[in-house]
Amino acid sequence: MNVTEDAIRTWQPQLDVANCAVRTAANTIKGQFGHRYISAYKGQHDVQLNADLAAQKVIVDLLRSKFPDYGIVAEEDGFERWPDTPLLWAVDPLDGTNNFGYGIAHCALAVTLFKEESVMLAVVHDPLGGRSFWNIAGDRDNRPSPSSLPLSRATLSLVTGYAEQSRAWGNRFTEWMSSRCKRVVNLWAPALDLALVADGTIDAMVCHNAALLDVCGGMFLVESAAGRVVTFDGTPLSVQRSLHERPVSFIAAQSAELVEELVAQVRALESGSGCSHSGSVPALGWRSSLSSHR
Repeated sequence: MNVTEDAIRTWQPQLDVANCAVRTAANTIKGQFGHRYISAYKGQHDVQLNADLAAQKVIVDLLRSKFPDYGIVAEEDGFERWPDTPLLWAVDPLDGTNNFGYGIAHCALAVTLFKEESVMLAVVHDPLGGRSFWNIAGDRDNRPSPSSLPLSRATLSLVTGYAEQSRAWGNRFTEWMSSRCKRVVNLWAPALDLALVADGTIDAMVCHNAALLDVCGGMFLVESAAGRVVTFDGTPLSVQRSLHERPVSFIAAQSAELVEELVAQVRALESGSGCSHSGSVPALGWRSSLSSHR
């Protein structure tokens, strides 16, 4: 039995439950789409909706009932640190909360399973478009490598933290890149954006100071799709549990050439070259419902 078959057999039950959990939660909250039923304000630019809490309860209750010995860290729990259990579910019950509340159909539910430092599986589900993306560790995508796309023709997803420093960095990056690529989109649903990078729908993501919970599943999907995730200085970055201790910044794409071009552009921006602009302030491996409807 090869490594891929071992991985699938070992983690298939957990993957089945994770898929069931996000789909059940999606059905639970669909009726709230386009309604800002706010349960709490989490900051100047962030809110918690009733849909966040409803989706989280469905997901967490099902995961806990099936795997009672696993730890769980979920976005709406107000946790201070991640549990140190050997097996840990990381749950983002509604990626793109503001989009969901305003009726913008770009959001997702994301579940990731860590074993010690490493990700064993991840699921990202679009509750409105019906798209699902998932993979298990050890099951690499065998599709041919994508052709090298020049930066001038690339569509980039930009994700920043909510802090003003990160938002100001994002403004500078957008202005810096506006004449250097096809477009920069700021969609505020990083798990779904990364799943679309893994699927080849979006060409690349540049992420500045995000919380690991928001991006861990998507980062894993990019890696599993034979893509590249690197730090701003070009060092390979593998998603690990310990990254939760601080905000994470990275560049992700399937094309190695595009990653290298973006690293060069970020270096130029951060070195001061860009500061002349305003803005000072049953899954057998990778599966996407875009190509495999279930």
